[in-house]
Amino acid sequence: MSAAAAVPIDTAAIESSLLSVLLEADTTREGATALLDALKPLIDDGAGAPEARSVALAVRDRDGMSLHVLAEAGVPRNWPATLEPRFSMSAQSGVDPSTGAMVVPLRSNGRVIGALLFVDAVQASALMRDRCIAALFDTTAAVLDALVSRTDAAIGGRAIALRSVESVLEGMAHQIANPLTGASAIAQLLANEIGDDGQRAAVKQISHELSRAFIVLNDMLDFQRQNGAHAGVLDLNTIAEGIARFRGYAIREQGIALAIETTASSAPVRADARGLEHAMLLTLRFAELQSHSSMNRALAIRIVERDTNEVAIEITDSGPGNVPALTSGYFDLRFRDGHSVRAASDQQPDLGLVNSILRAAGGRLEARGSKADGTTLSLVLPRAASGSYTAQGRSQ
Repeated sequence: MSAAAAVPIDTAAIESSLLSVLLEADTTREGATALLDALKPLIDDGAGAPEARSVALAVRDRDGMSLHVLAEAGVPRNWPATLEPRFSMSAQSGVDPSTGAMVVPLRSNGRVIGALLFVDAVQASALMRDRCIAALFDTTAAVLDALVSRTDAAIGGRAIALRSVESVLEGMAHQIANPLTGASAIAQLLANEIGDDGQRAAVKQISHELSRAFIVLNDMLDFQRQNGAHAGVLDLNTIAEGIARFRGYAIREQGIALAIETTASSAPVRADARGLEHAMLLTLRFAELQSHSSMNRALAIRIVERDTNEVAIEITDSGPGNVPALTSGYFDLRFRDGHSVRAASDQQPDLGLVNSILRAAGGRLEARGSKADGTTLSLVLPRAASGSYTAQGRSQ
């Protein structure tokens, strides 16, 4: 029997607590925890074993299928990893066949935003039969939707800001290239006219350094430029080589040796080019940070064929062999004035986001580590049909 049938429930107070989450929560994850706390008088009647009173609040991932468990109360347990179509389409409660958990979809603005997950199906059914409590679940859905929408708005704002920065960078790169061109031409003329061997060698060295600066500018422009189709069949070799070349300067400046090994033939995968590049950059950044703590600083990038159906980018560092958690930080953006992008960039890369990007393409992120061999992160993707392969790599 639920608490609603045992003692009177102050639904007005609970609704007020649910609405206050929008003002008090910094992140969606914190908001989900606060929502569960506000619902505690409904879902925890103190009867039965503790594991039978476990409950969780989950939100649908950006891929439209996976569930992110943001908060749980009671004894931790395995919750449904996906939201079945029958729950998301009809928004009717039911038991998940894989875990036995009772799924109560949370619907807001005409779509299912997430779900309340119960171990005790009898308790959940009793709660849903009470119209007042069902209305509180609707309020929970609306608050959760607002929290997620706020996160999406922040991500969208940052994306617009990044696109503006890209335009500024392209303009600056062209402006910088103009004086570099003049300086390079003058250096070449001086090298031909100066008679002193030492001075001529110094001028040639200046010309060489100017040429290196041109290479950096060209790579930067080539990497950020929109150059056609970014969703389709890609060659992992081309993607890995482009990222290694773009990031290689910064990696080697830190005293980290970088090696890359590609396959003899193409490794075609069907994915979004921008998303795959982003995923590899985040993974490479994790490997850089791990390698800082080692004596023999080294990074290795390998393209491997797992079997006839899968290919992978393996990134191995020389660090202590830590196996990272793959929990996504997508719902942990902060919205207070004190938050800054600089502070966020100092944190560990969000490998959970990498996993989400790969899952959207039918792949996954795997991690293994040992003290002797460091940490290896594998970006695994299903092999695309070679007959439909079309190169979409960036020009070198």
